Amino acid sequence: MFTEVFIQTTNPNFKITDFLQPNIAFKTFISIITHAIIYTFTFNLGYYCIKNKFFNYDVNKRFLFVLILFMIFGYIGRVLHIKDVYKGFNYNLDKTSSYVNQHYNSWIFIG
Repeated sequence: MFTEVFIQTTNPNFKITDFLQPNIAFKTFISIITHAIIYTFTFNLGYYCIKNKFFNYDVNKRFLFVLILFMIFGYIGRVLHIKDVYKGFNYNLDKTSSYVNQHYNSWIFIG
């Protein structure tokens, strides 16, 4: 499912308004929530290794909220970036796809 979201959102013909389609919105929402929970757990685990305790509820709640906001804007930014790359390659879909596959896969855990 996450691969499908990646493929859809790295297609230069994808429109920002497509995020409002129920099928795409649901998959994107699940991806955002899943990754936010995994990142929060990872940060808690790291903090536990250093301080021998987890973050409190309020910190985790704020951290999740900020991550969710960043990821929502990140998806929008990804679509806009791909459109810009597509325009930069003079609307060549093959070059754009090659660029995306080469560069985004190396940054997948940061994005």
